[in-house]
Amino acid sequence: MREPDAGTTLGKCTFCKEIIVEGNGIRSRHATVRGGQWICGDCVLNLKDVVFSAFLDYHAEADREKEDLLNKVKKYGYSVNPETGKLQKL
Repeated sequence: MREPDAGTTLGKCTFCKEIIVEGNGIRSRHATVRGGQWICGDCVLNLKDVVFSAFLDYHAEADREKEDLLNKVKKYGYSVNPETGKLQKL
């Protein structure tokens, strides 16, 4: 593990276990705290592909759920008004 050159030590990355030093490039500029744990900027950048894939899957699942709900509503004789977004009887 590398010793910090200068600056304030912010913490230690949960994933790569490297020390995060304030003002030390991408590692510290993009470091964040999630759930009380530090994540360095390098690890955040390495997670971008996985996170983007999860983001797309989340929205695809939300669209499928929306379609299922609309089909259930139509079954009982209702539809969604496109102007107001409210349910209306057919």
